Amino acid sequence: MAPEKQTRKELLEEPDPVTVTLHRIAGFFVTYWKSIVSGVAAVLVVVAAVSGYFYFQHRTETAAAGLFTKAMDHYGTVLARNGSEEEFRAAKQNFRHILDNYGKTDVAKMALIQYAGASYRSGDFEEAVAHYEKALSQMHRGHKFREMAVNGIAYAYEAMGDHDNAIRYFTMIADNPDAATRDQALFKLGILYEAAGEKEKSRDAFETILAAHQDSLYFELAKARIE
Repeated sequence: MAPEKQTRKELLEEPDPVTVTLHRIAGFFVTYWKSIVSGVAAVLVVVAAVSGYFYFQHRTETAAAGLFTKAMDHYGTVLARNGSEEEFRAAKQNFRHILDNYGKTDVAKMALIQYAGASYRSGDFEEAVAHYEKALSQMHRGHKFREMAVNGIAYAYEAMGDHDNAIRYFTMIADNPDAATRDQALFKLGILYEAAGEKEKSRDAFETILAAHQDSLYFELAKARIE
């Protein structure tokens, strides 16, 4: 007996959100973190010449950057093989060490984002929210990693079953036409509104993808949802 054919919706399964996010923002960070750390160090080299205080500060940043390098190497390896929750818990302890011992450095701000991400991937969703929110409190509105933190909070709330807060944070991204993950946020809003029985809002989210994100990974998925 021939196997039953899958429906179009079954074939058009949603891409793994962690993978998509990694490729969009977290993946960018993993790829370019060395240059970011180098940039911080380069700026501090100039500052260090001003006074002994800044020289000491530079030494502290350099030490933190060295630890961050090792932490990112480990974390990147676990990400690449889509490691287990226990592996992510082990990886995030490297960032925890930086936060505990070099918390006032610029490098620690980057470590905070990565610690929150590892918390999400290890299933520690409440901890992820807490650390993403702490990171947000330290960022100005135009900060390059602000969207990563908002996106991380939204996914963590969704994983916790708190769909109201998930919608609130996905909406922050969806309302920004320049957001790198806007199409992803719109798709998640469509799903969440659909589950909440708000069909009109759900359809609006999917139709926005069709209208504004024709090249998106979510285009066909959104199209299938409203056919």
